[in-house]
Amino acid sequence: MPEQYIIFTGRPNAGKSSTIKALTGLKIATGKRPGTTTSIDKYEIAQDLFLVDMPGYGKKVDAPRSWEDKTKENILDFIYEKADQIIAAVHVLNIVTFIETEKRLAKKGYISIDVEMVQYLEENIGEYPFVAANKIDKSNDKQVMENLRAYINSLTDGEPELVAGYVYPISAKKGVGVGELKKELVSKLQKNGYHNPFQYIR
Repeated sequence: MPEQYIIFTGRPNAGKSSTIKALTGLKIATGKRPGTTTSIDKYEIAQDLFLVDMPGYGKKVDAPRSWEDKTKENILDFIYEKADQIIAAVHVLNIVTFIETEKRLAKKGYISIDVEMVQYLEENIGEYPFVAANKIDKSNDKQVMENLRAYINSLTDGEPELVAGYVYPISAKKGVGVGELKKELVSKLQKNGYHNPFQYIR
């Protein structure tokens, strides 16, 4: 049986590694500096099933442009080449800063990296990934909802029903909202023949 993958993507400092820990219990490196994850790391969590922690997708503090470009190329190539083996994907974003970040990028003529990655995943694996809208503990409910609506509208060109059920506001640090996302992720794995592999992680 070929290897199968659960992949996690996200910008540097979106809280991707912390989200993996909160969802699965897998102890991987986390840090306060953006870009703690610098390579595509694979962890076997069941026979032929690997959790893949991608490096931060986008600009990294103190990293040369060549490093950023190469990292982006490696991530996109992995997704494209392994698309048929990816049974679940989770994209992690800092939902508190989405509007601010999107405006800054738009002035430079760029699309939001968080929108770009989710659309790329959908095009390659044939469905939207789960989106962990992280760091809701860093702002009030009104600001979180404004950013959440703006993100969904940007992702779907104003058709939010397209991603209904895929976006989960969470705080990986405090565990808020993580349970519902984990439930849906485990359900997806079970449909692919895996009985909650996270319960065996120590």
